[in-house]
Amino acid sequence: MRRMFHLNQTAVVFVFLAITCALLCSCKGARDTAGKGGTVAKSSKHILTIISPHWDGIQREFANAFKEYCKRRFKSDVEVRFPDVGGTSQCLRYIRTGFSENPKGIGADMFWGGGIDPYIELKREGFLLPYKPPEESLKRIPKHIAGIPLYDDKYFWFGTALSGFGIFFNKVVLKERGLPEPKEWADLADIRFHDWVELTDPRQSGAAHMMFEIILQAYGWEKGFEVIAMMSGNSRAYNRGAQEPIENVANGQAACAPSIDFYAWSKIAEVGGDILGFIYPKDMTVINPDCIAILKGAPNIKLAQAFIDFILSPEAQKLWMLPKGAEGGPKEFTLARMCILPQLYDELKGKSVVTVNPFEWRTSMRYDAKLGAQRWELLNSLIGTLFVDAHDKLREAFSAMIDAGMPTDLLKLFTQVPLSESEAMKLSQRWTKEKTLPSRYEAKWASYANEKYERIIKLARQRAKGR
Repeated sequence: MRRMFHLNQTAVVFVFLAITCALLCSCKGARDTAGKGGTVAKSSKHILTIISPHWDGIQREFANAFKEYCKRRFKSDVEVRFPDVGGTSQCLRYIRTGFSENPKGIGADMFWGGGIDPYIELKREGFLLPYKPPEESLKRIPKHIAGIPLYDDKYFWFGTALSGFGIFFNKVVLKERGLPEPKEWADLADIRFHDWVELTDPRQSGAAHMMFEIILQAYGWEKGFEVIAMMSGNSRAYNRGAQEPIENVANGQAACAPSIDFYAWSKIAEVGGDILGFIYPKDMTVINPDCIAILKGAPNIKLAQAFIDFILSPEAQKLWMLPKGAEGGPKEFTLARMCILPQLYDELKGKSVVTVNPFEWRTSMRYDAKLGAQRWELLNSLIGTLFVDAHDKLREAFSAMIDAGMPTDLLKLFTQVPLSESEAMKLSQRWTKEKTLPSRYEAKWASYANEKYERIIKLARQRAKGR
């Protein structure tokens, strides 16, 4: 089952000598805890340190497989460490804070996971190092999928897996409530779904952030925020993690939730397709690469390069697709994610837990990754202050509007945001550069949200009494 990709003889000798030299050198006091200023404390040279929002199953499967790969290929023992930093947004903050205090390096070797947008920004900010894998490896990977690059043209980052975004739903709950199965994002804004939707704070989850960004790009800024505002009104809660809504939909506490595909597939495989379902909104979603990059100042650069070579190989890519226990598959966890190598979809047909071939998938939507990358942090702050932090007051206002018959003028006020898209893009250019700027605007937007919802509550209740 396993196919090793081959380097030419000279490259093998070079990589063997470089990694062996790096692995034989060591220093005392290895730790995987965060040091002062958000950096990772220095560790012995046989340790690869990766900043990642990936869940434990992915980390363990790839770390263990890489250890076997290095032992077999280089006759060397390695250790892979994943400091517990948090979700994608926390990882980005951690990296930026570290480099602001230690411009030469933060003691970590790599950043892995979180989509594509963060890598575009980190490259622009000068925090990544380029590395060109062997030509044979690059030939296997298409340069784009549906217009989105799968690796950087200057080799600063590489897609390692693919993810799609859609709507996860409980068929039983929908039937009991007399609700239709959702087909597009705007369906979750329908007031018939009031109290039956669950969302996730984009500041805590890169997947949640991507789904909000996709909605804005699919519908446009104004209409997109109308959908997000109405979804927020229908939402029972804003969760901290992307898996919490999945569990709540599966156990019937909620009817539906925006979801990354592999979370949904894993739960459907566990509970059953007769109870749970998942749909990609037609022409309103994208397939997105989950990327990896070497950080500037990486203490173990040769080991980091070897990890990239490994993760792009068919051997590693099969870990995403095969069930646990299968030959060439993961040992402990079924990961159920789409790989980046088109040939594996035919090779593993009938064996893979992934039944969708993203390279045959067609959509008219073209996602602008550069735009999404530029406004990543600003968008988190805007959605966080308007909808997440003010969610209790928002829900009170939304319920009051429902009782008043959803007056058009109040609905328009409810869905408004305090800046246009052009204003947001101009502001985003300064967002990570001026330290006090985010907090100033977050305070301003928080006051705006509170005053707006208070006004809506007052007016809606007055009108409800007169009905």
